[in-house]
Amino acid sequence: MGGFLVMPTVGSCIPTLTLPTGGPIQISKPVGQGPLARNIPDDVKTIQEALNQVTLKGEAGGPLPFLVVDGIKGPKTQAAIITFQQVQVKSISADGTVEPGKQTILRLNELVAPISKFDLNAKLATSLPLVRAALDAAIRNVTAIITSGPGPTGPAAVAEDRLNRHFTLSTLDASGQSSGRVNLFETYSEMLLVINQPDLFNMFGAIDAFDVDPGNAKIALTTAQGVFEPALQNGADNPARHIRLGLGFFAPNVTDDFAAFILIHELSHFTGRRDGELIIDNGRGWFDDIFIRPLGANKRLLNADSYATFAHECRTGSPAKPSFVKTAPGGLGGAR
Repeated sequence: MGGFLVMPTVGSCIPTLTLPTGGPIQISKPVGQGPLARNIPDDVKTIQEALNQVTLKGEAGGPLPFLVVDGIKGPKTQAAIITFQQVQVKSISADGTVEPGKQTILRLNELVAPISKFDLNAKLATSLPLVRAALDAAIRNVTAIITSGPGPTGPAAVAEDRLNRHFTLSTLDASGQSSGRVNLFETYSEMLLVINQPDLFNMFGAIDAFDVDPGNAKIALTTAQGVFEPALQNGADNPARHIRLGLGFFAPNVTDDFAAFILIHELSHFTGRRDGELIIDNGRGWFDDIFIRPLGANKRLLNADSYATFAHECRTGSPAKPSFVKTAPGGLGGAR
């Protein structure tokens, strides 16, 4: 099948400037020495606390005596960063700088705030019900207009309005609109089957579709149409069969609503369309954002964020853009 799709920090697959990455321990700008360092006090406090925790957990490379958590990057904090890098981050030179999403903060997360399958299950326990509700609402909306056709009032009229906002179906001819609705119905239905009837895909449960990717500082990683990949690869679990959630997914700012949005975005990649078309990242953001507005209907029908935004509006009943949805270009250039 296709290659990996990495979700940017905006709410779908790589990192942007608006969402911090790096897991529970996260900073907005580099801390330490050198031209990249900004040493914002809150970021410095985060690193000071994390380095102290290294010592408290009995791991090598932490400061002793403990650092004063004052948000000031003084010589003791600088020395502690370099010592930690020398002992724990041997894959890089000890440059004395901690950058968001890079090896030093990844290693701090591994030691101080490791993410486990238990953490994943806890996160999914509160976000998957919202995913189910959103996908079910999306299917009901599409079904309303398929079964009764467009109308001036009622559920079909509401559905048509939403479909035109998120997928601009009204710009297609009658045949294109009809086939677009059918494709949407099939795709959302397949996504819901992964959650509600995972046994159809030889999965033991809905949670089996997801896995932790502790080496990824971003939000998520998955394979196009990965749900149809073989369960085993060379006798071992096939990572392509999972939506792999990185440290960014567990960051404090990823609320249940945001997590559900991320999962729907990734599920659209994971299943693809029944006609074999891949759902990719043509643009990221809400239906009227700068990188979504230029997309025609055919590109939106193959755009992961469009699937997530439509389902979100169907669930909440509001066309208002959620604060966690940011806009970015398509492809890896806009990855979250």
